[in-house]
Amino acid sequence: MAAAKLTIGYVLALPVADSVFMGGAMVTDAFGLPLEFRYTEPVRATKLQRVLYGDVLEKYIQADVIAGNLVGRLEQKPELILVFDSNLLTAMDGSKQKIVSIAPGRGAPLKEYGAVQDGADGEFFMQLTESGAPMRIRFQLTGAAATDATRKAEITRILTDCGRTMDLLEPQARVEAAVKMLWEEAPETPTG
Repeated sequence: MAAAKLTIGYVLALPVADSVFMGGAMVTDAFGLPLEFRYTEPVRATKLQRVLYGDVLEKYIQADVIAGNLVGRLEQKPELILVFDSNLLTAMDGSKQKIVSIAPGRGAPLKEYGAVQDGADGEFFMQLTESGAPMRIRFQLTGAAATDATRKAEITRILTDCGRTMDLLEPQARVEAAVKMLWEEAPETPTG
């Protein structure tokens, strides 16, 4: 598929106040232009939920309640969804979408744009700029070596193609800014 026809999704869930969370999802074309944006209303954890869920409450709300819901509601089905929190990656494993966690890596640049260096299982580093450190990419393994290799090849192809026409990290900052703006303008108290 030509880069111009590729679409990338960005999904995030974040705390906006004490025990209050919101999320946003944006689908862009290969140039970073928005095609669709969705967001959740504020979700407030109840006292009972805080007691019952304990330390996993934040992960549950952000991944299952918010991010999973947003991905399911997208009308555009992007070729790849990028998340910047690995908790979202593991929680959305059941989604039929290709989802990866992406983060700036550390270390010396790889030898050329598009170069890949393997890391731990389900992780690799990829040079997506002409200079600077490679990106750290994580994806959920299926357990079938051939399937995982195919998924990795598809992920690297999409990232390579879109990385030539856009800054792959920048749209996530727009989603985060939009969610924070919506929170600041929220006229009512969030419900649980």
